[in-house]
Amino acid sequence: MEDIVVIKVNQHIKLLDYPGYQHPHCNCLLIEDDIRCIIDSSCGADDLAYLKQRPLDIILHTHGHHDHYFNNHYFPGSSIYMHQADHAIAQSTSSYLHFFGIEPLGKNPQLSSMFLKATQYLTTEIHATIEDRQSLDLGATRLDMLHLPGHSAGHCGFFFPDQGFIYTGDIDLSAFGPWYGNLNCTIQDFLGSLDRLIALKPDYIITGHGEGIVREEVIPRLKKYRDVIYSREQRILDLIKSGNHTLEEIATKCPIYRKIPKPQAIYYIYEQVMILVHLWHLEEQGIIFQEDQAYYLR
Repeated sequence: MEDIVVIKVNQHIKLLDYPGYQHPHCNCLLIEDDIRCIIDSSCGADDLAYLKQRPLDIILHTHGHHDHYFNNHYFPGSSIYMHQADHAIAQSTSSYLHFFGIEPLGKNPQLSSMFLKATQYLTTEIHATIEDRQSLDLGATRLDMLHLPGHSAGHCGFFFPDQGFIYTGDIDLSAFGPWYGNLNCTIQDFLGSLDRLIALKPDYIITGHGEGIVREEVIPRLKKYRDVIYSREQRILDLIKSGNHTLEEIATKCPIYRKIPKPQAIYYIYEQVMILVHLWHLEEQGIIFQEDQAYYLR
């Protein structure tokens, strides 16, 4: 088992910090107040043992990717909350395979089963929805829901106004940049979510993966993270300009991942989906047009 890492934010709030990026785990935020609540449940084994010492009243979810709800089944008495737009991918295997692009884009008939096994997918119960600007009073701790779509359609952050920080989920400030590999993601949504976070000017943020608490240069780092989207878009435009017109022609040049990680069959689907999300955005902006299966500059 990994070493337990519990970082005290204040007397009621603790970060269960999962080091690095290891699927299907994430950082989780535990609020031990009059109401005991956790934001996302996919901590590691040691943190899970710590969590199970007392019942959880509420499990809030940043979104419906299972590396954020992987441990829900250990807490059958908890009320589970998630934005409505992500219920389908969290409760339906077919929806999960569709929105991740596995069924519409995968050419290998064995890819679906390989994907489900590799990602350790499982569904979760959901008992209630969360909505933008909804507030939750846990006792001495209050938090406000922020719908921040882009990473997924229902992706949310949680603003703690009295403490001055935002839990940003998978807006994680990684060097890779934003991930939007679902077919119902949009570039406009992700840009809007990042601009909203920048405008809120939090004192600090806590992310769902990676370093966890980010206190230094929060706004410049959010802007740098946002600019990765523009850099990718420019690479896609340059590829179209140089004669790569179909999705497959563009994807083989890896404008998103630059080098496809393993398992390559799965990450190549992510590459294609994220390129598609960019192509749809460029079409909406009137910068490119589609003819048959090819894309051209206007």
